[in-house]
Amino acid sequence: MRTNNVNADRLFKFMSLFGINRFKILTLDSKTIKAQVGWPDDGTENYDENEEVQDILWHIQDDESIEDALTLGKFLLDNKLIANDKIVVDYEILQSKINWDSRKFDTALQTLLSIKVSMLDDDKETDSFFIHF
Repeated sequence: MRTNNVNADRLFKFMSLFGINRFKILTLDSKTIKAQVGWPDDGTENYDENEEVQDILWHIQDDESIEDALTLGKFLLDNKLIANDKIVVDYEILQSKINWDSRKFDTALQTLLSIKVSMLDDDKETDSFFIHF
């Protein structure tokens, strides 16, 4: 069960890159995690917390560099180098800012760019959350 907890934490960290303020695990097993995420009030007149949710499904990626990838993602978020799902800084500038050796940086970046979490609409995988340049 510890592995599932680690993977749930990884999914939470990844989805945090998309500005969520709610995260609820619906089901989890050794291969997938189904969860529900939500977003904070954006100030619009008709905001309804119950409507600002999305069911998601993650086919767990157990990449050895996933922790570095999520650390890189948090660095991007903390330093305002990501907007929505897009990295908004050049590769070279990002590498110099995080100050990791090039192999660690490249591996973490490629892993971060490879993470995909499916949106579920009527229990069908539709679009997905992912990060890109």
